[in-house]
Amino acid sequence: MGQVKDTVRNNIKIYRKLKKMTQKDLAEALEVTHSSVSSWELGKNAIDMDMLNRICKVLGISTTEVYAENNSYENIELDEEMKKHIEYIQERPEIRRLLTVTQQARKEDVIQAIKIIEALKKR
Repeated sequence: MGQVKDTVRNNIKIYRKLKKMTQKDLAEALEVTHSSVSSWELGKNAIDMDMLNRICKVLGISTTEVYAENNSYENIELDEEMKKHIEYIQERPEIRRLLTVTQQARKEDVIQAIKIIEALKKR
């Protein structure tokens, strides 16, 4: 059980930092004291399920994400960046078409196309 507790507290801290929130910011959003957040992240106090659900809502994550093992700031940051790219692609049909075409292209052709696009941007 200690490992699960350590995973949860570590993930809360990671996701809080990714959201550029301080412990104080999170405490205010949850209407608790700063020391409560600090105690959770240090593993001094346990978090009940109701509060954990509230934390997840404030941080914009699921309980599955908060329980995920072997998370690191760098991995989660990359995942968040990837989500933004995927959302961008989903919103832009022309980008989807471009990606579909480039999947069938040779690497050299893709590199050349990127160079052409960069040159056109400078005009």
